Amino acid sequence: MAANDKPNINLTLAALEAEVAKPEPFVLGLKNGKRITFPDLFDMPVDEGNEFFKDLEETGQNDFAFLEKWLSEKDFEAYKAEKIPMRVHAALVERVMNYYQQTVGKPGEGAASAS
Repeated sequence: MAANDKPNINLTLAALEAEVAKPEPFVLGLKNGKRITFPDLFDMPVDEGNEFFKDLEETGQNDFAFLEKWLSEKDFEAYKAEKIPMRVHAALVERVMNYYQQTVGKPGEGAASAS
């Protein structure tokens, strides 16, 4: 390669971002018509997204620390105000985990490692 030759660019971040589908974040409708929105993993930096998944997988079924950390303060307060029974809370945590796993895959099990 000569000193003034430029390497071919096979892909740009802008092209990749336009190509990749962006699912919606998980939204829970509450009884009073309010909605709470879980983080949009696709707008998070990779390290924060990995931290979200780690926290989600490690959370216990009665652990509000996960919700307090990842929901906005307004959404967390609205969730607490609902006085949701433990069985419903546990089912919600499971549904949130399933949603994100189906949306982005389990950490470490992306398409590259599946081959």
